[in-house]
Amino acid sequence: MIDAVSPRASVLPSCQPIRTLLAWNPLNSGLSISHRADMTNPISKSQPQLKPYLAEPLPPDTFRTLIALAIVALTLGGWIYVMMIPVDRFALSSQTYLWWIEQVVGFVLAIIYIGIAMRRRSFLAAAFWLTIYSLIFDVMRWIFEFRQGEVRIPIAMVLYALFIWRLHLTRRAVSAEERVVTV
Repeated sequence: MIDAVSPRASVLPSCQPIRTLLAWNPLNSGLSISHRADMTNPISKSQPQLKPYLAEPLPPDTFRTLIALAIVALTLGGWIYVMMIPVDRFALSSQTYLWWIEQVVGFVLAIIYIGIAMRRRSFLAAAFWLTIYSLIFDVMRWIFEFRQGEVRIPIAMVLYALFIWRLHLTRRAVSAEERVVTV
């Protein structure tokens, strides 16, 4: 409240509505005006509550889940194996930044693949694109090793390719579900 004897009362006589708005506390008075309630709650009580898109689970796919869990097991097993062998563990300090970036991406992929195995739809796009990124890294490494005369069958590359295929099928199924209009 502005006092009549206050020096600011004569300087700012039109501040009364602003002070009233600043002093208003929604926790004390609540939102009793109907248009404010409509603005903060756009879904009325009579409409059914719709589930958010990302909360719905992915369509079940046992093969996709097995591939995801196999990649996670091989990734974690590889890290444990490297840490157990002293020669490899001491060589970690001489690795390049690119190698460390690949390890961080592998760690993120392991978390995302666990989310895919749990059928979480929110992990679908990240899993698809990061798997393509990791597949490109593995193909480039395989080409360099092949040029040096090392011929090997990279299991991770095969699993990544299979997983991309299954994720592509899942993305198509999810987008088909989105296009279906419920009446």
